[in-house]
Amino acid sequence: MTETRDFLLVNSERTKVMMKDRCFKNLIGKASVFFAFLCMSTILAGCSKVNDSLSEFLQANNLMNDGDRIGQGKNVKEGAETAISQPSENSGDKENDIVDSAKADSDTSASDDKTSTENGTEPDSEASDNSGSPAFDPDKVNKAIDDLIEQIEIETGRTGRHKDVEETEEETGKESTTYFSDSYQETQRESIGLSPVDIDEIKKTQEGNYAYEHLTNDGKTLYVEIYQIIKNRAEDIVVSTLDEDTLDVVCQFVLADHPEFFYMDGYTYTRYTIAGVLKKISFTGNYIYSAEEIAARQEKIDAYVDTCLAGVPNDSDTYSKVKYIYDYLITNTEYDAQAPDNQNICSVFIFGSSVCQGYAKATQYLLNKLGIPTTLITGKVAGVGHAWNLVLVDGEYTYVDTTWGDSSYQKFEAGGESAQKMPLINYTYLCCTTQDISKTHTISETLPVPDCTSMRNNYYVREGEYFTENDYNALGELFTRRYADGSNNVTIKCSTRAVYDEFINNLITNQKVFGYMEGSNNTVSYTTFDEQYILIIWLY
Repeated sequence: MTETRDFLLVNSERTKVMMKDRCFKNLIGKASVFFAFLCMSTILAGCSKVNDSLSEFLQANNLMNDGDRIGQGKNVKEGAETAISQPSENSGDKENDIVDSAKADSDTSASDDKTSTENGTEPDSEASDNSGSPAFDPDKVNKAIDDLIEQIEIETGRTGRHKDVEETEEETGKESTTYFSDSYQETQRESIGLSPVDIDEIKKTQEGNYAYEHLTNDGKTLYVEIYQIIKNRAEDIVVSTLDEDTLDVVCQFVLADHPEFFYMDGYTYTRYTIAGVLKKISFTGNYIYSAEEIAARQEKIDAYVDTCLAGVPNDSDTYSKVKYIYDYLITNTEYDAQAPDNQNICSVFIFGSSVCQGYAKATQYLLNKLGIPTTLITGKVAGVGHAWNLVLVDGEYTYVDTTWGDSSYQKFEAGGESAQKMPLINYTYLCCTTQDISKTHTISETLPVPDCTSMRNNYYVREGEYFTENDYNALGELFTRRYADGSNNVTIKCSTRAVYDEFINNLITNQKVFGYMEGSNNTVSYTTFDEQYILIIWLY
């Protein structure tokens, strides 16, 4: 599976566009020690202690609550660069080591340093072995970074936005007109609803959002600021942090909670310095559609959603609603790596085809509409980036991977023809546990995630296809039900390898399956999934 992913989701399949002025010499900056340590820890210790260091860093910056931990595979910073190692493709696990972007500047004049993070893809590379080299040459490192940026810009068709602005003597002291003045910035913030009173009210509307709830109060304030800027498609609005890494992490948290922001694929932040001292940071989203285009697309999205939700069974419980959305999206979406807008919900709701990012965001969007808390999870499958969902069902967290439920995805992975017979909808990843999904997925804990252990709402349990022992009476009843409802298969999900092996031995090896089948069949087709302990017996 090869996909390109929304850049702001940690460990997604795109890499970050790194600006030319953020070079290796910035290791002298105040945060350089931490990120240099992070990079060296990644290389020397195989990331074993990096995640704890990152958690401590976020907590030290009053961003993450005490007790929350970032798991292996988290990214730490978008839009930055490093001369130590370079990130691999996005939507998969990667350690994106970074150095502080504070610019060493001997000038005494105020300046504006803008750095952009946008979609792009860059080739994998490894840290060089510099053993034996006479001395570290920063000029060579900067040249290598410049070459890499140029390659990214050529491949993606995007160029980073950067400008340097110096405060003139005429601007100095103009409290109401210069961007360095507090009054001007307060007016700008209030114009989009970011007065102190507004912030408190918006915080109430964000309560219950998974990523939001994992932030401290200061983190929640920054979350609300970014949320409101994106919502209003505002530009150059000052935020409440001076730390670029904090800004990046919280922006990713916002997008993890809000799939409706389909019109932004990156962001730019501007650093305002006076006499070389950082005074303020502003945030601007990279808005890819005009207001008219956004309205037109939203109208189409609303029509799709209305049609979909109109079919939700009356008086259905939470599990049934989740299953309905799972079935509906799979039935009405085709997996296509070339689908337009495949990193946002437009691909599914407007064009009917997408990749895992689109499937997961569409699932999240629809379940949130039904009042079912859902967030976005990223990670790897077979070493390649992937995205799916964490869903709260009846008070218990569970994983849902709509992409893997679609047989068109399985055919795509097999090069156009499925290597084995598959049901049109695969329910292995509907409300599954951490243990089950970890057999095939590596979870990149962009957010602290719970250990999902409950099987109460697992598809196979709810549908009577889950076997904790070799109960052949229950198996016979399952065959009878499947013949009665016209299904073309009987699926058996086992709790352990021992139960699975015995069913394989008795039903297949010893051919006892024919005792459960109707008609005069003298052959039987079956499909096995050894890692998931699943046996599918085809009836027709």
